[in-house]
Amino acid sequence: MTAAASAASVAIHIGGYATATDTPTADGAIVVGAPTKESLSICLSSNEGVVAVATLHTIEIYLNSSELLSHYDSLALASLVKYLRPDGKLSVHVISDSSNDNQMDWGIIMTSFVLAGLKIDSEQRVGGGGGGRVFTAHKVASTANIASAPARLNFSANNKAKVTLNLDDDDDDDQIDEDDLLASGDDDGMLAPPPTMDLEARAKAAGDDCGGRKACDNCTCGRAERESAEARGEEKKEPHKSSCGNCAKGDAFRCAGCPYLGMPAFKEGEEHLVLELRDDL
Repeated sequence: MTAAASAASVAIHIGGYATATDTPTADGAIVVGAPTKESLSICLSSNEGVVAVATLHTIEIYLNSSELLSHYDSLALASLVKYLRPDGKLSVHVISDSSNDNQMDWGIIMTSFVLAGLKIDSEQRVGGGGGGRVFTAHKVASTANIASAPARLNFSANNKAKVTLNLDDDDDDDQIDEDDLLASGDDDGMLAPPPTMDLEARAKAAGDDCGGRKACDNCTCGRAERESAEARGEEKKEPHKSSCGNCAKGDAFRCAGCPYLGMPAFKEGEEHLVLELRDDL
């Protein structure tokens, strides 16, 4: 098949519908034949001298209803769609030649549209409702290039946003180096290093149950006694620390030289408690 220029429309005749010819139809469409089911997917690629990729406005497929299942390939449309222009239309014309057309499963054509990535437009009866159908779909224009371009929003006086696409914008100019965020700075907005911590002061504060305040009125930790001794100028005595861990358990567990011999058992930290036992009589 030869032509002076690429065709704008193609009519594909499947199976025994008609014989492909080089003669354009009345609307200027080039007729291409697909006599077998396998030839439908390659019928345009074998005529790329006349049919160029992404140049066709329409692709029209014609077949007899009796050959729908035997000659129509629902996977073949995916290889034909690339020849359509954005928003190009593809239609499948099923011509009625059987009395069983009303029982036909037309879902095979709808499925082929979905598998090819086409957007379904319509389904129409032809021939006075005798069973013939025309199924129409179109190729959705790709918006991948537009979506990937950075946009600028400009607001006018009437509060309407105007989007300006900057296709030459370099995204790397707006990126921030993570290493610069970790570097120490003075007045350049960088993150400053954390303040140094006085571990000695922190440990001292942690060992003070009263949190730096004066001793509680009902002090049981021995701090009130130490402060009282310091106020009287007496020598500060460190509280006894049990080396065996049995001092608080009672005389049955205490050593021979335990300073708590004779005292009742107590809880750790309550060895300075003084019990006032009074006779109520």
